Amino acid sequence: MFKKYLLGIVLVGLLVSAFVGSGAVQAEGRVAIVFATGGLGDKAFNDSAYEGMKLAKEKYRIEFEQAEPTAIAEYETYLTQFAVSGRYDLIISIGFDQADALTNVASRFPEQKFALIDSVVDKPNVASYVYQENERGFLLGVASALMTTKTDDPRINAAKKIGVIGGMKIPLIDANIAGFIAGAKYVDPEVEVMHSYVGSWADPAKGKELTLSMIEKGVDIIWGAAGRSGLGVIKAAEEENCYGLGADSDQSYLAPENVLTNGMKLVNNTVLIAIEEVINDSFSAGTHVLGVKDGALGYTDSLLPADVIAKVEEVKVKVINSEIEIPDTVE
Repeated sequence: MFKKYLLGIVLVGLLVSAFVGSGAVQAEGRVAIVFATGGLGDKAFNDSAYEGMKLAKEKYRIEFEQAEPTAIAEYETYLTQFAVSGRYDLIISIGFDQADALTNVASRFPEQKFALIDSVVDKPNVASYVYQENERGFLLGVASALMTTKTDDPRINAAKKIGVIGGMKIPLIDANIAGFIAGAKYVDPEVEVMHSYVGSWADPAKGKELTLSMIEKGVDIIWGAAGRSGLGVIKAAEEENCYGLGADSDQSYLAPENVLTNGMKLVNNTVLIAIEEVINDSFSAGTHVLGVKDGALGYTDSLLPADVIAKVEEVKVKVINSEIEIPDTVE
């Protein structure tokens, strides 16, 4: 009987070891996320972050809760509510404009781990993830300048004019715009690049209005780096049958015949990286800078012709190898 009992224990132990070793049992954790004011449904930044949360839930069986502020003033309240509960292994802030609120909350809860995406907070319990935005803009500027000369395309006119509409005039958006202008001039100094700002991340109507104004002035390719406001850019491009460029996520499905390419910011991967570091007990506070070489920024093939893709890929290699100096301010 004793031998059978021992044998049973051994068999159970082997089964448990095999089960754990197979990867079937994943680490568990609790994560909270505070989205940017544009909210879910922006088809861009927030939605990409949400995809990262779902990936983490599937991979690590985490539980997560979320908050969707509608105003900057609400950030600190939500962050405090999550932090004071003491339930979360990580609290994630999405968007540059959470920096001030997170600075205050992180100071009050030094034992709580935080991650901030798209800005920097210099606290020992905050991991900040930022992007080399000018690199993404540069690649889109190259693609747009190459396309605006293809007058055999019915969506392209004779004028060599392209444009970019930012959500708000802030450094990270200006870095995108600066890169876009520089990329276009790298291809053809004669290409005219217009730019403007919506003044909001959640005003598609204003985004559409600004886009229509550019189209009236001869612009045939326009990038909307503007969160939910960028949806208006794509809508105007579709209605006027010219080209719009998506931002952050692949927005081609919104206008399959008119989204030329998308400036990808893989926020989903960044969210997953932040969670993995906590799950694997390798959380590292400080600033983590991600660019094209890290697979954090890029573009989609979408409607780009093969010859344009080939040229952009050539430039992409030079960007990765730091062979091109790309400005990060419009000035």
